[in-house]
Amino acid sequence: MWKTIVDAWNGNNEEEHNYGTTKVFDFEGMKNLIKRKDPSIVLVDVREPAECEVVKIPGSINVPFRSHPQGFSLGDGEFLSTFGIPKPTKDKELVFYCASGRRAASAESVAEKSGYTHTALYPGSINDWVARGGDKAYF
Repeated sequence: MWKTIVDAWNGNNEEEHNYGTTKVFDFEGMKNLIKRKDPSIVLVDVREPAECEVVKIPGSINVPFRSHPQGFSLGDGEFLSTFGIPKPTKDKELVFYCASGRRAASAESVAEKSGYTHTALYPGSINDWVARGGDKAYF
């Protein structure tokens, strides 16, 4: 049982994930996104602020899902007052990540239901990022 729990936490489930039509990025894809610095792409870290203090992917914004599960359904003003950053416009591509991918998938679903049509996931999330040395890379 503990192996299953640890594997799920680390995003190492051996079962296939079906992300449907959702665009998915792997580690190399995320590195390329960061290097490009494309203003039409917003990296969205949905972990809690204390988790982000440990390590984060460069250039990402923090919209914590656990404490604000409906964050992307908020109006522009309420989003700004809640998170301290402007709400991304709906023409942006939002790439969601968390610790292991579960919260990211849930947040991506909320964003889609709130009218965002360009969304993507980094299912490996921060665990994959750190395991592959992303936290030590320079961009």
